[in-house]
Amino acid sequence: MRTTSAPRTDRKPTSSHVDAPGLAKRDLLCEVEAVSVRYPIRRGFFQRIVGHVGAVESATLELRRGETLALVGESGCGKSTLGRAILQLEPVAEGRIRLLPRGGDTPGASRRALARIAQVVFQDPLGSLDPRWTVGDLIAEGIDVQRLARGAERDARVRELLAQVELPADSFHKYPHQLSGGQQQRVAIARALATKPELIVLDEATSALDVSVQAQILNLLRDLQAEHGLTYLFISHDLAVVGQFADRVAVMYLGRIMEMGAVADVLAEPGHPYTRALLGSALRVDPEARIETIPVLTGDVPSPRNPPSGCRFRNRCPVAMPGCAALPYGMTGSLHDHQVAACLAGNSA
Repeated sequence: MRTTSAPRTDRKPTSSHVDAPGLAKRDLLCEVEAVSVRYPIRRGFFQRIVGHVGAVESATLELRRGETLALVGESGCGKSTLGRAILQLEPVAEGRIRLLPRGGDTPGASRRALARIAQVVFQDPLGSLDPRWTVGDLIAEGIDVQRLARGAERDARVRELLAQVELPADSFHKYPHQLSGGQQQRVAIARALATKPELIVLDEATSALDVSVQAQILNLLRDLQAEHGLTYLFISHDLAVVGQFADRVAVMYLGRIMEMGAVADVLAEPGHPYTRALLGSALRVDPEARIETIPVLTGDVPSPRNPPSGCRFRNRCPVAMPGCAALPYGMTGSLHDHQVAACLAGNSA
């Protein structure tokens, strides 16, 4: 196994994803168009619906083949919900999610069919692995459900996956509790690879690991991406990791995307006050590397049941202006370029 203590910095440059005539649609794997996800609020003996909580509102983004798109933001901002919606684990109230695998469009695909295209690795590996099953059976579950192999061929495929995630062959007969946290996450990654997907949603997949183990897993994910041509939706709150691992980044706040673009562009020149606040709050080893930020955030995140009108960040934004309360939501800039949510304060800062 690798003993690298820091993630490598040899990720492909973001320029590899710039658009060219006829290239964008061919390289597109997933389109998310104005998607909203809402949860009903029920009360009373008959559990009548008395309102809704908007977990995601009007989210629009694209995922291109072979890239890593990071979703960042505070806890409860909706980033995991959006990832689950792409996997059909959450119903979409409005908008459309379209997957464009190499075999063609999949409108209305069943979850079983979708599992051949998209998989997920969760934050807590032990919580996502059935403790009653051996590692071999856990990895083989997707192979069995999709009927990809049987008997000796099935077992050979599982052992091949164990080798790909750099686990010893004797892990085949072990149970999850007999493995370390990093090894458990490698099992979860092997399980996700079993159906040969094109898209993997990494939902805080490294945040529960020690720093040295986290670096090993990130390097493994990068190698697997290069080998299999995988596309990652990388959900995280760690901006330092995002800066090293992702190609593009989308910043979410209270269910809405506030800024999106190439990682280098967004981290170097954040256009929205919320993005600048997130960067300002990140721990930096080199104090000289600090960027200019707005003052420290105050107040609590508003309830998603009754979000502020206009810009949702305005009641916590130290540079908010009166017009922010009536500002309609929208993103400026091309979908394939650096985009910023409409923001009077951001334009004046």
